[in-house]
Amino acid sequence: MLVYAPVLGAILGSFSTMLVYRLHHDETGVWLGRSRCPQCRQQLGWKNLIPIFSWLFQGGKCAFCRKEIPVIYPVIEIAFATVFFLFVQKFSSTELLWMLPIVFLLLVLFFYDLWFMEVDDRIAWPAIGIAGLAIWWRDVPYAEHLIAGGLGFLFYAAQFYGSKGRWVGAGDMRFGLLLGLLFGWQTLLVLLVSYVVGTIVGLGLVFTKDYGPKSQLPMGAFLMPVAIIFLYLGNGPWNWYLDYLGFA
Repeated sequence: MLVYAPVLGAILGSFSTMLVYRLHHDETGVWLGRSRCPQCRQQLGWKNLIPIFSWLFQGGKCAFCRKEIPVIYPVIEIAFATVFFLFVQKFSSTELLWMLPIVFLLLVLFFYDLWFMEVDDRIAWPAIGIAGLAIWWRDVPYAEHLIAGGLGFLFYAAQFYGSKGRWVGAGDMRFGLLLGLLFGWQTLLVLLVSYVVGTIVGLGLVFTKDYGPKSQLPMGAFLMPVAIIFLYLGNGPWNWYLDYLGFA
């Protein structure tokens, strides 16, 4: 299975680019419709859809209209392939039954939010559902994860309604619920690391001419990658953090 993991990841990465585009534009045939060039709308054949390699062989351009294909497409495919390989080589097949679907959805949420600064409920709620069901599959304290999910939701709900949507978006409430169900009290550390990374990136962007103090950053662009890293590392960072604080 290890050999096929990056192949599966790349295929799902390619599928996710189509999925994100069609969901954002509310196109019909989201799941079963044939792939088309977003520029000329020409239907693509199998040789135009080979993850990573089609983009390279075509010089980063559509085979029909020769318009440039954004580099984000192969980047997404490579990211999926890499993450799937790392998870498959570390975790058992039993653990992967719930982990790989969650990882897929976290990656889709990440690129969706990064691309369009939106959280699509058609992706977020299935992820929340899987995370909730996985609590009973995993060897974790049920109450802790359920309470953490509720508190994560309320954390962002308070910011959203308190600021009338100026501080965070409505979709971030779903992120809080999702992270709480996945990590329990460890969500505190996931949020801390995400906010630190977001602050560093934001400060760096302040010095660019296209970014200012009132500009917005997509929360999912920081929460989702950190969540994937913590999912991969397990309880190690949380145990270290508790030990550092003297609670271990």
